[in-house]
Amino acid sequence: MGLLGDQAWKLLDGSEAVDNPRVSQLREAAKHYSVPNTEGVLTFHSKTTARSPDATIDNVNVSTEEVKEGIQKELDALREYVKGRKFYVLDRSVAMSRRFSLKVKAMVSTKYPHLALMFALNYFPAQEDATAEVLTIDIPEWPRKRIYVDPEDRVNIILGTDYYGELKMSALRLAMNSARSNGNMLGVHAGSKLYHLRIDGELRDRGILIFGLSGTGKSTVAMASHDLQPPEKATVRQDDIVILDKNAYASGTEMNFYPKTDSAEEIPALRKAVRHPEAILENVAVRDGHLDFNDTQFCPNARAIGIREAMEVADGRVDLPRVDALLFLMRRVDYPVASRLVSPEQAVAYYMLGESIRTAAEAGGKGEPIRVIGFDPFIIEPKSRNGQILLEILKVNPKVQAFVLNTGHVGGSKIPPSLTLSAVLGIVTERIRWSYSEDLRVDVAGEIGGTRLSDYDPSRVFGGDYARRLESLRSERRAYLQRFPGFDAVADAV
Repeated sequence: MGLLGDQAWKLLDGSEAVDNPRVSQLREAAKHYSVPNTEGVLTFHSKTTARSPDATIDNVNVSTEEVKEGIQKELDALREYVKGRKFYVLDRSVAMSRRFSLKVKAMVSTKYPHLALMFALNYFPAQEDATAEVLTIDIPEWPRKRIYVDPEDRVNIILGTDYYGELKMSALRLAMNSARSNGNMLGVHAGSKLYHLRIDGELRDRGILIFGLSGTGKSTVAMASHDLQPPEKATVRQDDIVILDKNAYASGTEMNFYPKTDSAEEIPALRKAVRHPEAILENVAVRDGHLDFNDTQFCPNARAIGIREAMEVADGRVDLPRVDALLFLMRRVDYPVASRLVSPEQAVAYYMLGESIRTAAEAGGKGEPIRVIGFDPFIIEPKSRNGQILLEILKVNPKVQAFVLNTGHVGGSKIPPSLTLSAVLGIVTERIRWSYSEDLRVDVAGEIGGTRLSDYDPSRVFGGDYARRLESLRSERRAYLQRFPGFDAVADAV
C-alpha cells in the first residue's frame, strides 16, 4: 500500500462532486475569463507556464521519513480544505485499444473549469462500468506548488499550478508506469505515424515512431503531409505518448492533441487544429485582439488542445498496427543528418542516452548538452527497465529498424526542415543508400532526395579532430550506460 492511496480517495469523498459535467457546461463556465480574441477561440493565460519538476516527487513512497511527515501534514490540511467545496470529477480513458486501456479519474477545482474542459477533450470517454485505475486531484489555488506521485496506488496530487500540462501528464505518467508494471509493455514519449506508399511498385504501409525532446522537430515530422498524392498518404496517429507492446503494436493514448503552437503557422494541419472552434489555447499571445502564435517572447511554451478532426493528416484512428522504424531526433553539431543504427543494442543505447541540446523549450541554458532517458522526463524508476523492454521488443521484431536524425546544425551549417522531411520519406520508402562509418560505427546517408550531404559531413567540418572528439564522446557514453545493471552490451554498442 502506498502513501497517498486511501487518503486521496478520502479527499475525493470529502468534497462536493460535480460529477462528469458536460463539455458544453465546462465551456460555458470557462468563457467568462477567456482572453477575448477576434477568432473566438477559448484562450487562457496561466500563472505557471510549464511543468514544475523541482516541485515534483515522482514516487512519494521512497521519500525520507522527514519528507513523508511533511506530505502527511499537507494531506491533513487538504482534508480540511476540501470539505464542502465543489470539484469537477471527470472519468476518462487513456487509450481505447483492446491491448491497453486505463480509466482515469480527475478531481479538479471548480475555480478552473478550463482545466477540466481540456482534460475532457484530451482523453477518451470512459466505459461506465470500468473501475478507475488512476486518480488525480488538481487544486491550482493551493498556496504552495507541489506535485506528489504515488505509483503504487496510482495517485497524483497537483497543488499550486494552473498549467494544464501538469494535469495531462499525471494521467499519462501513471499509464506508462502501469503498462510497464502489469503488461510488460513500454510507454514511450513518441509520436506515431502511418505511411501508405508505393515501394518497389507495390502500395505498402509503414509505421514509424518519432522520438525527440521538445524543440527538436517531433511535431513537424509527425504533422508533415510530404505533399503526397493519392493513393499515397501520410497519417498522424499520435504526437506525444504511445504504449508499445511485444508485437510492435503502438496503442494511441489521446483523443485530441496538445502540441506546442510556435510552429502552428508553418504547419497547415496544426494551424487548422488549433483554430478549430472547439480548440483551447494556453498561453498564446493576443495582440490587439488577434492571436499571435509566433510571439514566443510572451511564452516559449504556448500550447493548445488541437482538434483531431480538423487535421487533414489524421483519419480518426489513434493506434499504429505495426511499427517498422524508430526515429530518434536530436541536435548535435558533430552528428550527420541521418544515420541507421546497426543492432538492437545500439538502438537501445541511443534510446537510453536520449541526447540533444537544450532548446528554448527546455529549462536551463539554451544550447547546452542534455540527456533524458528515452527522450522522456516522465519515466518512473527503475528507468533502466524501459531500455530492457525495448531491447526485448527489438529482438522479437528484427524487422524494426532504428535511425538517428540530426535536426539542428552540423558545425555552423543549419539543417533545413525540408531536408529532415526528405530523410524521413527516404527512410520509409527505403530509397536511401547507406555506407558504414568506422568513426561513428553506424550506417550514414551520403545523399538524401538528390541532395549531396558533403556540407553536413561532420568529419569534413571538424577535420582531423573528429576522430578524437568521437572517441572522447564514446568513452563518456559508455561510462554513462554502464551505470545501469546488465547494460554492458548496450554500452559497448555506442
